Amino acid sequence: MTTSAHQWRTRLCRTVAGHRSALAVVAVLIGVLVGAASLLFDLMIHLWSRLLTGFEDYPSHAGQAHGTWGWAPWVFLLLAPVVSALLYGPLVQRFAPSARGHGIPEVMLAVQRKGGRIPGRVAVVKLVASSLTIGGGSAGREGPIVQVGASLGSSVATLLALPTSRVILLASCGAAGGIAATFHAPLAGAVFALEVILVSFTAEAFGYVVLSSVAASVVATVVRGDHPLVDLGVDLSLPAMQDMAWIALLGFLAGLAGLGFSKLLYLVEDGIDWLWERIRLPEWSRPVVLGVALGAALIAFPQMYGSGQSVQLAALRGDFTIPFLLLLLFGRALLTSWTIGMGGSGGVFAPTLFMGAMVGVAFGQGLAPLSSTPAAVFGVIGMGAAFAGAARAPMTAVLIIVEMTGQYGLILPMMLAVVIATAVSRFLTRATIYTEKLRRRGDVLDEPVDHTLLGRRPASRLMRPLPAVLSVTDEVAHAISLMRRSCAASLPVCEGPAGNGATFVGSVSALDLAALVAQGLDPHTALSEVRLDPTHVCEDDLPSRVLDVLANGRTEGIPVLPRSFDEGAAAGPVGWITRADLVELMNRDQHRALAAGRESSWGSRWRERHSRSSLR
Repeated sequence: MTTSAHQWRTRLCRTVAGHRSALAVVAVLIGVLVGAASLLFDLMIHLWSRLLTGFEDYPSHAGQAHGTWGWAPWVFLLLAPVVSALLYGPLVQRFAPSARGHGIPEVMLAVQRKGGRIPGRVAVVKLVASSLTIGGGSAGREGPIVQVGASLGSSVATLLALPTSRVILLASCGAAGGIAATFHAPLAGAVFALEVILVSFTAEAFGYVVLSSVAASVVATVVRGDHPLVDLGVDLSLPAMQDMAWIALLGFLAGLAGLGFSKLLYLVEDGIDWLWERIRLPEWSRPVVLGVALGAALIAFPQMYGSGQSVQLAALRGDFTIPFLLLLLFGRALLTSWTIGMGGSGGVFAPTLFMGAMVGVAFGQGLAPLSSTPAAVFGVIGMGAAFAGAARAPMTAVLIIVEMTGQYGLILPMMLAVVIATAVSRFLTRATIYTEKLRRRGDVLDEPVDHTLLGRRPASRLMRPLPAVLSVTDEVAHAISLMRRSCAASLPVCEGPAGNGATFVGSVSALDLAALVAQGLDPHTALSEVRLDPTHVCEDDLPSRVLDVLANGRTEGIPVLPRSFDEGAAAGPVGWITRADLVELMNRDQHRALAAGRESSWGSRWRERHSRSSLR
């Protein structure tokens, strides 16, 4: 990079980092990028599905021969998941293992624990792997585009060398754009980013994610047209408020269905993991081998091929009977769980909506003698309730359904069903369909201790350099003198050669030594003859351990040692922590937080600058 180009890039980075208006422009650009990525993703899915089956949407032609080559259905349905896995299995394993699965948990972890950093290659691998999985299997497309969008937002922020807070914000903008472009739901996309990804609501963050969400939705609308994603062709409403009691019952049932899908998903994944441990083949071949079973299931139940959007629309229009609706419900839950569990790259967002629709329409048809409300109304409401039961994101559930169906008159009953579904989910389980994946592998998004003054910073981030180090051969008088010169109330004592070869023995305080001398101890006595305090902490110990030691110990400071010391290896101290150090650290954190909280605007900065000029 030439000097002028480097200077231009540096100036651009500073402008974006320091001005909200410039950051807003970047948020819009990310929305445009994600909207284009969503269109590309749809195109890739349709092209791959057409190549494998001869149709862009095979469930609409279930049971027919290949649309181009005339093959019997059992041939291409059996081969579709296997051929797809042969391509995406090695790709994911080699370049982006985090692209495996449904994607949203990885985005949540990156935003809440990793400073929003998501490598750009994840977007490329996720696009390819998910289009192969969905175009040749049974999964949703919404989770993958959220991860793609977050990766694009994170990559742009990293390219501009923005601070961590802005990287997190722009990654969330990308996630919002993914939902908005996919569902034609800009408001739901923004709320999803705040409710599920950021898990915080601020006016500033809301403004940026709305800009990105709207930009992505505009790009998608220009190409696809301005119509609801689930277009029923009729205006649905609740004819009688007395049916709100049935809506409450539906919220309970659909919430259980969403929660049940979440449990089944991880139960199937556990079973596949147990099976694969005994097969002992390379990990990349896992979806290839297990794809044979998926292909066989698609032969028996071709309506489960792809994302299932056309089947869901047909169910809402009343094309299926109650037994077949229940069969669709269990088929989608099982086959999507198998696709994700075997290592496929697809989403669970749309399958959850699909299952909610099946529950709702079946409920409405069964209720027909007792209610005049169309079954489609219950189906639409069931979609939101099932998602709320699985993800526990009630605001997103309400908004995304009314936006993707255009049925704004159903907001009131939708809110009731969603709240009940969320309450049922929260009562029965701790985790959501997204956080369960993280919890099972030990990744915790939020703990109460994170909000304390010291948080979870390890001792290595709390310590300062050692003031001095004593040797067991040093005399008591020398130790007292050294403490006085180094302004330390206590010091660590080591034996062995100075430097890296020294081994920690214990600590000694000036007060203890002064008391011993007053009691008649010879000042020329070696420290090896004095009782030392072995108390210490290790580099990776959390503040709770450090504070316990300081509160209960007899010394003002404690040495920090490598973890290898507690495991039996000889080691010397690498740092030192005192009560005063912790107070100073908390003081700095408080002042930093106060400084960050001082909001400013272009107008206030202009007034400040000119008021200073007038004083001169």
